[in-house]
Amino acid sequence: MNDVPDPCYSLFETSIGGNPAIVVVNSTLLTFTGRDAFPWHLRVGVHCKLQGANGMPTHEEVEALSRLEEEIAPAIETDQNAIFLARITARGERVLLYRVHDPERANETLQLLISNSDGQREWEYQLEHDLGWILAKPELDLLVPPSHFN
Repeated sequence: MNDVPDPCYSLFETSIGGNPAIVVVNSTLLTFTGRDAFPWHLRVGVHCKLQGANGMPTHEEVEALSRLEEEIAPAIETDQNAIFLARITARGERVLLYRVHDPERANETLQLLISNSDGQREWEYQLEHDLGWILAKPELDLLVPPSHFN
């Protein structure tokens, strides 16, 4: 699988259920032709301990969330088994979304990370088969301008 494109990130300030949300999307996946090789949708949810206004993490919390992400991302992206899709920060949670090639390998990696976790932040994950990338649609749709734009 050497056709995985280098990521390009797009940042969106939006809202979810009336609450502010910051969303970062890997925009290269909008036109990625190798989608069939990544039929699994991985959602990692991290609970924010230190929250400011509207459930957004404090500066200190953002640093802790980033450190955790720096542990998770390279472990599951090893050998191009997963591709970063998006990061959503809203309502007291940081959500990391990936597309996964081999779910068993990703599951083993995530179980190992959880068992070795320092317990600073509670987190869980879900892997779902999603061949049509339907679960990725909300984030990828942020990259498509509304049709009324010229």
